[in-house]
Formats: sequence, structure tokens, C-alpha cells
Amino acid sequence: MNRMGLALMAASAAAMIAADAFAGEPSDPFAPTAQKFYLEFDTLAPLDINCDASGPGVRTKVTRNLAGKPILRITGNADQAEIACWRSDGSRYTTTANRALRYTAGEPIHATVSFNRDRDAMTVVLRRGVKERIVKVLHRSFVRVQ
Repeated sequence: MNRMGLALMAASAAAMIAADAFAGEPSDPFAPTAQKFYLEFDTLAPLDINCDASGPGVRTKVTRNLAGKPILRITGNADQAEIACWRSDGSRYTTTANRALRYTAGEPIHATVSFNRDRDAMTVVLRRGVKERIVKVLHRSFVRVQ
């Protein structure tokens, strides 16, 4: 039984390495992704806002919550990510909130943007792990760049 489990584990690791090799990315199947950052928006944010992140070792996934607001999930080197958001009217935004706290392996960082259409810089509230515990408030850290 143990040999079969080890064989399955080795086969899955080999499959991950092969898939990443075909995708052109280096892979370590046992490397932990300790840095996890989730960027969300409050209820006043427009529905047409979209976000993405890029950088070395950064992996992203964008989903939408029940209200239709985006949730940007960043794993890997989250503190190295360049976050960019945009709207259909051509407005572009950026933030460095992902660099404000030290990352831990046990708890992701959740950031909520308090969106205000009339302002060029908005507040981001950071929470660690349990979403009710506010760790830091970053005033004027979600900035319109265009």
C-alpha cells in the first residue's frame, strides 16, 4: 500500500514538471507558495473594473464574488507583483498594498479597496488570515494613473 502511494506521488510530481516544462515555466512540485495575497473591492466599486498582476514567480487567478466585483488572487512571489486594474472607460489604477506587510506561511493577506469614483487615490484595508482582523489601513494607496 505504501509503495503504491509513493508511486502515485512520484507520478503526479513528474506530470507537474512535464506540464510546466511544456508551458515554459520552471517547476518545483514541492515548493510551497507561502505568499498569498487577495485583492477585493467594497460594494461601491463599479462592476466593470478588472485587475491583473505580473512579475517573476507570480501566479494569478481572477474570479468574481456574488456581487460581480473582482477578486484577484496572487500566489508565489506576491510581494514582487505589479498590480494593475482598469475600467471600460479607460481609467487605470495601481497599488503596492501587496508590499505593505510581511508574509507568513500560515495566513494569507486580504486587501479590500474602498472605492470612490470621485477620487484619484483610495484607501486599502489589509487583513491577515481571518478576514475580520484589520492589520493595517493604507490611505491613498489605490491610485488612478490615467
